[in-house]
Amino acid sequence: MKFSLSLPWKILGLLSGFFLLVSALITNSWINKNDQDFLNLQKQLRNQDQRQLQVIDELLRNRIEAWFEAFVHFQKNYGNNIEATAFFLENEFDFLQLHWQINNIWLFDNQKKLYFSSSASIPDELQSDVIQTFKQQRSQTNVRCNPVCEQFFSIPLLIDQKEIAVLAVSNSLQETLASLNQATHADMVIMKMSGKQWATTPIKELDIQPPIAASQKLFIIDLFNKINANISVENVIHQGVRVGNNQHTYLINMLPIRASEQSSHFLTFIHDITESSQLHTDFQAKIIWVSITVISLSFLAFFVLTQRLQRRLLSITRSLPLLAEKRYDDFQHHQYISSYFFTDEIDNLQESATLLCHELESLDRQIERNTRELENIAMYDQLCGLPNRNMLNHRLKKSILALAGEARQVAVMFLDFDNFRKINDSHGHNIGDSFLMEAARRIKETINKSDFVCRFGGDEFVVVLEDQESLDDVMLIAERLINRFHQPMVIVGQRFYVTTSIGIVVTNNPLDQVEDLIRQADMAMYTSKDRGGDRYSLFNHEMYQRVIGRVQIEDEMREAIENEDISFALQPQIEISTGKLVGFEALIRWHHPDKGLVPPDEFIPILENSENMIQLGYWGLRRAFIILSKMEQLGFKHQRVAVNLSAVQLLDPNLLPFLKQLLIDFNRDGSQIELELTERTVVADIENTLTIMSDLRKLGFTFSIDDFGTGYSSLAYLKQMPVDIIKIDRSFISGMTDRQADRQIVSSIIAMIQKLGMKVVAEGVETLTQLNMLKEMNCEIGQGYFIAKPIMETELYDLMPDMLKNGIWDNMDKV
Repeated sequence: MKFSLSLPWKILGLLSGFFLLVSALITNSWINKNDQDFLNLQKQLRNQDQRQLQVIDELLRNRIEAWFEAFVHFQKNYGNNIEATAFFLENEFDFLQLHWQINNIWLFDNQKKLYFSSSASIPDELQSDVIQTFKQQRSQTNVRCNPVCEQFFSIPLLIDQKEIAVLAVSNSLQETLASLNQATHADMVIMKMSGKQWATTPIKELDIQPPIAASQKLFIIDLFNKINANISVENVIHQGVRVGNNQHTYLINMLPIRASEQSSHFLTFIHDITESSQLHTDFQAKIIWVSITVISLSFLAFFVLTQRLQRRLLSITRSLPLLAEKRYDDFQHHQYISSYFFTDEIDNLQESATLLCHELESLDRQIERNTRELENIAMYDQLCGLPNRNMLNHRLKKSILALAGEARQVAVMFLDFDNFRKINDSHGHNIGDSFLMEAARRIKETINKSDFVCRFGGDEFVVVLEDQESLDDVMLIAERLINRFHQPMVIVGQRFYVTTSIGIVVTNNPLDQVEDLIRQADMAMYTSKDRGGDRYSLFNHEMYQRVIGRVQIEDEMREAIENEDISFALQPQIEISTGKLVGFEALIRWHHPDKGLVPPDEFIPILENSENMIQLGYWGLRRAFIILSKMEQLGFKHQRVAVNLSAVQLLDPNLLPFLKQLLIDFNRDGSQIELELTERTVVADIENTLTIMSDLRKLGFTFSIDDFGTGYSSLAYLKQMPVDIIKIDRSFISGMTDRQADRQIVSSIIAMIQKLGMKVVAEGVETLTQLNMLKEMNCEIGQGYFIAKPIMETELYDLMPDMLKNGIWDNMDKV
């Protein structure tokens, strides 16, 4: 879970953190600089100690050399030889010890042999100093501690203008220490290390060398005890060490007596740096306090500045939720806190929020209006003003649930007008819409006010009856509806006679589903249509079984296409005047593996407008090309095959590419394929139909209109359609011998079509009389059982050589 933290506090925290970081960095830089300055001071003191030691040592050596050179010069009164020099030194030794602090004197002749000595022993390193003096012909100076530290001087002397001797002198370091004390103002002491190297020896292990006063020794011991045990001699030699003692701060520097890591004695300087250390500490304290003060003042300043900012932001945050709650009036009357002198981003935000309030208020009003309109669109039909299927589902569901615990029933009627398509196709959709509005008015007037009616879609209406006590009452309303539409409907001055088919389902089961009841009423309605329309039918389970049978036929037909259980039966078409064979009409046949031969009337209506119909049509087109190829192989050229083309396949976008590919694959002219269309197919989508027919006509295909005379609108389009052949329906041909009216109709159709430049095919020629009548009417082509029954493709190739004599079909001998 996240904790809430206001924006001013966030800004204050970020800025405070930033200044804290900056102050810390600056303070740290100042402190480091101060520490570095203090370390430089210590380094300067250490360098100063070393320089003073060198200067004083050089002065002392120069003084000793000058003394003895002058001293030897004055001894010439005794003689100018080494014996006189030795005699002089021996007699004046006490004077030298007293006034010049000389401890011992040694005189070496030019053979490097000891000629005179004031002591009984000679230091081991003295011999090497003498050798170096003889070799380099200049003075040598060394400090040795055995065990007391002394300074040794080796001075070359010229005796008798030709003999060189070396005078070695030792004296105490007290004078050197006294001079250093005066120069550096530091306490000094000599420390001794017990045979270890500097890097590994802690400074606490050094011993204080005499001579030293007892009080000074106690002070130094106490001071060294306060030094960290991890600090070694090497650290003190290179860096020095700072020690606090009794509110004083001391800097300890050490210089080795010998300039080598083998030196075991060190000259230690103890500087009192209390004043400098206190200044250093005070300066750091001031830096820290200044930093704390700056941070505190900055924090306080930002806190004061952000308080007003916080109040202004809180004012906005309190008002914005009012927009979410749609309390626009309260939002507009909310008091905001403005800036004193200049407008800023918060003022702009307040103005934007006010504009947003106006926009949201306007948008909400528009949404409310649109919502009401959408609810009306979603639940009501915009053409007829009746509730639509969404409202039907809602209303019927409530009616079904209300059946629980009540002894009553709900009836659902599904209405559809017979041949309503004729009105749209022949008179246009505007007339069709006016018809539907008048039909909706009639239905509402016929049923009770408590009943519910909706437009389900197209020319389909659904009526829900809730207050009918018996099935007889329901059927009585159905009869009233049917009779109501027996009266002609006048639309824009035109009379229309339309009947209706009704399907009824009745239920008293509260567990029934809305979708099931509507589907059952729909099944019952189609049963009424199958029985000729203008009637009602009650749903029963046999209807459901018929629907299942339709679905089963669709599935079996799909398998039949895949398994090639379908084939063509070809019915010959002859030229009536000569008996010459002009082609065949390809009629589909289904050889079911279990049911045997299934008549086309049982499966073609079921497959119509389905995907299976498209697949079946493509199979038929390819098969027609195969049939023509086999006929040419048998020597029967220039024949034509007529293939039925359904409306759904004609409008399929893959039809044109498919036929183009067939022409390429079979290397054939399209004129040998006649595409049969029904009048309904032609007028289903007249604009697209004309475009597709023109494209196919350019490829050479010919078109024929099948069952002409049974339709209702194709005469209006014949002039603009690229049709070559019109086929007169068999119902007119069969009535010619008995009815004068049929003979007149056939004669008129033939004359009219021939004037339009088209050929006529008479279907269903079953007698010689019919054939002779057609011949007298100048009908060009005929087909029917009298000429030949449909012949299975597998039998046709064997029969054709016997049935054709000089291109004349054999049955013409009967004429």
